[in-house]
Amino acid sequence: MRASVPSHITGFFSAKRHDDPMKSGSMGCGLTLDLKAITTIEPAEETEIFLNYERSDAPVSRFVVNKLSRSPVRVQTELEMPLGAGFGASGAGALGSAYSLNASFELGMTANQAAAVAHIAEVIYGTGLGDVIAQNIGGLVIRSKAGGPGIGKVDRIPVPPLWINYVVRGPISTKEVLSDPKIMKGINCEGKASLKELLKKPTLKDFMRLSRRFATRTELASNWASDAIEAVESSGGFASMILLGDAVFALGSSDSSQALKEFGAVGTTFISQRGANLD
Repeated sequence: MRASVPSHITGFFSAKRHDDPMKSGSMGCGLTLDLKAITTIEPAEETEIFLNYERSDAPVSRFVVNKLSRSPVRVQTELEMPLGAGFGASGAGALGSAYSLNASFELGMTANQAAAVAHIAEVIYGTGLGDVIAQNIGGLVIRSKAGGPGIGKVDRIPVPPLWINYVVRGPISTKEVLSDPKIMKGINCEGKASLKELLKKPTLKDFMRLSRRFATRTELASNWASDAIEAVESSGGFASMILLGDAVFALGSSDSSQALKEFGAVGTTFISQRGANLD
C-alpha cells in the first residue's frame, strides 16, 4: 500500500501547548507544495523503517507504525523535499505511514483519525505542531484553532497551483525553537496578530505580506535570508522565510528565480491542491 503527502511550509504561526497532545498545536497559515513524501508499506518478518532507501530510526514514523500495525511491516519513505529545513518532512512521513497502515490493515479510520496519530507523534517528539493538519487537506491552509485533526480548525484560501521558488541553506532545530520560552513569547505575539489580520482579508498577497512581516519582527530570518527576501522584493516579487528552516520561498516568476540565484541553488515546485492520499 502506498500513500503520498505534500510538503508544508509555514509563513507565520503561534503555538499552543497542552498536556493532551491532541489539544496541542499551532495557529497560522502555510502552503502545501508538490514536493511529496511517498510512503510504501509491505509485509515483513520484522518491522523496519527506511528513509530514502536507508535504514532509519525515524522515531515519529515509528510511533505511528507501533500504534497502528498489526503485524511486522517494511516502511519505505521517499522524500522529494529537503529534510530538516521547514518542509514538514517528519509529519509527511508519519502521515503517509498512518494512511498506508490504515488501508493495509483495514483499520476503518477516517482521514482525521489516521492523521491524529501522526499529529500526536509529532507533538511527542517535538518535530512540529501544525504540519500534519495542513498536509491532510492541502492548499493554502489557515489554521485558526490549535489542535490535532478533528480538534483544530482549518480552512483554505482558494489559490491556483502557482509556481514557488525556494533556496535552502540548512536546517533550524524546530525542537530548540519551540522549547525556548523567550523566543516563543515573541513568536506567539506576532503569530496571533498576523492571523487576526489575515482573517480580515484572506488572500495570497496578504499571506505573503504578513509572512514577511512575521519573519522580520521575530528576527528568525538569518542575514542571508533577509537579503534574499529583499532581493526578490526589489525585482517586484513576494518572498519570505520558510518556518522553521534556514530557507526562503518566493512566488514563482523568472524575476524571483533570478533574484534568488545569488543566494544558492534555486528549487522550483508548485502549490499542491491535494492533501494526503492513497495512490
